Amino acid sequence: MEQERTNRNCPLWGTETCARLNMRACRGCPAEDKDPRECNEIREDVDQLYSFLPEEGIASLFAGEDCTLCKGEQKGKRESYGLFDMGHADPRDRKKKLKLFRSKTYGFVIPLQFGCCKDCRRRHQLLSWLPMLTAIVILGGTLLIVAQEPVAQSLRNVWRGMPLIVMALAAGISYIVGRIQVKVLRERFNQRTYMDLKDHPMVQRMTGLGWESILDGKYPRPVFTRKRLTYGVGTAAPEAEEEKITGDGENLD
Repeated sequence: MEQERTNRNCPLWGTETCARLNMRACRGCPAEDKDPRECNEIREDVDQLYSFLPEEGIASLFAGEDCTLCKGEQKGKRESYGLFDMGHADPRDRKKKLKLFRSKTYGFVIPLQFGCCKDCRRRHQLLSWLPMLTAIVILGGTLLIVAQEPVAQSLRNVWRGMPLIVMALAAGISYIVGRIQVKVLRERFNQRTYMDLKDHPMVQRMTGLGWESILDGKYPRPVFTRKRLTYGVGTAAPEAEEEKITGDGENLD
């Protein structure tokens, strides 16, 4: 979507801070209707945030045509994006000027947008769905068997609550099998894809600068979209690439 930054009276108009904020239009910008003192505070906030980022920035994750989740020299063609938010615990007392604050723990939150090929996306999504699919298959199969009256009656002859015990055992087995499957496939997929984003060079760079994933879990995974975020701090792309991209993200999960 075309950028419409038309308020030339804004103290930040046309500045590096304006470019870094990368808003679609002046309406909705954090600096909208702010006086020069407040705009200067916003400038300081943005400068502080960028001082925590790698010198080369983070646009390399999404600006090219190659997948940035592939390992090795052979890269797949980018056809979607994996969004992965990271937060930084800014030591200063924060005021919610930039609308970037999703947790009281973090002073700044910024999205990393990994250009992703279809194979890398499928690997991540498979590991996400696999435990549920395994549970459906095992529990569903067990229920179909136990629901047959001759089988159910045989179990009740042992003990009246035995059908429930069998279903509970099936649930436990499905959980164990699902965990084993995920572990085995993660190790296999990790040879071609960054399955643990904490191992990705950019995430490691960010971690060294004080950033951390705002998602819980040992293996936080990205949210996949067809189109990437095109406005907001950390989303600016080279002009040639920006002309090809529109939209705010179509969820693929």
